[in-house]
Amino acid sequence: MTNQDGRHITLTSSELGELWKNYIGESLLNCVYTHYLSNVDDERIKAILEKASNMTKQHMMKLEDLFNKESFAIPAGFGKNDVNDQAPAVFTDKFYLFYLKETSRINLLQFSNALTVSFRADVREYFSQCVKDMNDLYQETMDAMLAKGLIIRSPFIPVPTEVKFVESKDFLHKLIGKQRPMTSTEITSMYVNLDSNQLGKSLMMAFSQVVQSEDIKKYILRGRDISHKNIVILQDFLTKDHLPAPQLWDPEVLESKVAPFSEKLMLYHVALANAGSLFNYGIGLTSTFRYDISVDVARLVTEIAKFSNDGVKMLIERNWLEQPPMAADRDELAK
Repeated sequence: MTNQDGRHITLTSSELGELWKNYIGESLLNCVYTHYLSNVDDERIKAILEKASNMTKQHMMKLEDLFNKESFAIPAGFGKNDVNDQAPAVFTDKFYLFYLKETSRINLLQFSNALTVSFRADVREYFSQCVKDMNDLYQETMDAMLAKGLIIRSPFIPVPTEVKFVESKDFLHKLIGKQRPMTSTEITSMYVNLDSNQLGKSLMMAFSQVVQSEDIKKYILRGRDISHKNIVILQDFLTKDHLPAPQLWDPEVLESKVAPFSEKLMLYHVALANAGSLFNYGIGLTSTFRYDISVDVARLVTEIAKFSNDGVKMLIERNWLEQPPMAADRDELAK
């Protein structure tokens, strides 16, 4: 508890959940950055990785301090046993930059959400700082990608010169013939979800090369193929409107077969990628009007959700899934 305006304020369920989830994620990123830093060559990318690594360590220290003050058991998360900093690189330096861009983008959204469900002043202050950190990291990473020519901007479309209102329900769906061109918000959703799936596919390509357990390898290969299918479907929507698609990052996966991370970390990372993909699709659906796009995305979401659920079962079978803070079981207490 903490003293606020003369009162002792206990952490709420939403604060407990967001802080707990954040610590697990930060501990995973700490391991990932440790491996990346042991292999990076490009000085500018190395400097950004060091910045990201320091941010992660600072977040973990602040969380541990808060947990200790609240007698909140510090999650096991991930540590030295989950990373092999002597392993050769599995990705190129270019991929490290793309990874930083995508993780800072999704973390910026998730920290913003955590801030809006927090009440205590110190927790709000913590998540506010995290939002600032991720914004700084995203800006620096994007600047570097643009300077190095490593990113395809979303396409340019005509600038509206007058206000128009939709005059026909064909705006939503045409039963016969070509659908209307995509709106700017629909194009944005395509780009965000393409980047998300390309990151997931490249990660799973690399993990499938180094993982030893056959069932985990089979699961990760299944995920790689699901990501590829998502990419093909999303790219097809852009192609039909003669719009460019973001570049693929498959060539940035190297041929190493030495595992840089534990199987626990790799399987959990796939779970985080699944959650991020579902989060992105959810946001995209809110700004999509075309029925054909919504139907295809809903179908993709269903498949990703099933894949994600199967991965959680594998974590549970291996006793690798930490239990989040839970409400009291009143029926059990009443016995």
